[in-house]
Amino acid sequence: MNSIDDEKRIVQQAQQDPQRFAVLYDRYIDRIYGYALRETADAAVAEDIVSATFEKALEHLPHYRWRNTSFGAWLYKIARNEMRMYWRKQRWYVPLFDWFAGSSNVEQTAHLSHQLDELDVALSQLSKRDQEVLRLSYFEELAHAEIAEVLDCSTRNVALRLHRALKRLRKQMEKQAQEALIDVTTS
Repeated sequence: MNSIDDEKRIVQQAQQDPQRFAVLYDRYIDRIYGYALRETADAAVAEDIVSATFEKALEHLPHYRWRNTSFGAWLYKIARNEMRMYWRKQRWYVPLFDWFAGSSNVEQTAHLSHQLDELDVALSQLSKRDQEVLRLSYFEELAHAEIAEVLDCSTRNVALRLHRALKRLRKQMEKQAQEALIDVTTS
């Protein structure tokens, strides 16, 4: 039995017996928490979002219908909606890499931190739609089918969005590098 079949069986059992939801919770808690933490850069807020995500998942589990993606994609979709509600209430944005924790090599950490700052700036210049598809693919490492489930679109649309978002990100990074080069030569 493969992992999708195993997960489908666990979901069906949890729909019959809510105590079995604990297996799904244990399987996804760290991934959903990591996603929320990267998006909010605040552990307390991430915990609140995760809590609300799993509460809603448990509440709506009897109505969940299996599709050809993982149960996790459905959880990410709930978490995404919870974060949207949070950001609407807050009306502010926390930079993507504020959560970055340094390593013991100061020079390497400084270089990596600088690169992450540049990436953060470039990402912040993209539309929310581009940021979201890039985060789900590269930070959350979701498959195209799972991203399609989260974003309510086709897998072909996900591939197209990713291609275009990467193209725009590359263009933005090149623009920033060119501007930095001009700043260095004029100083």
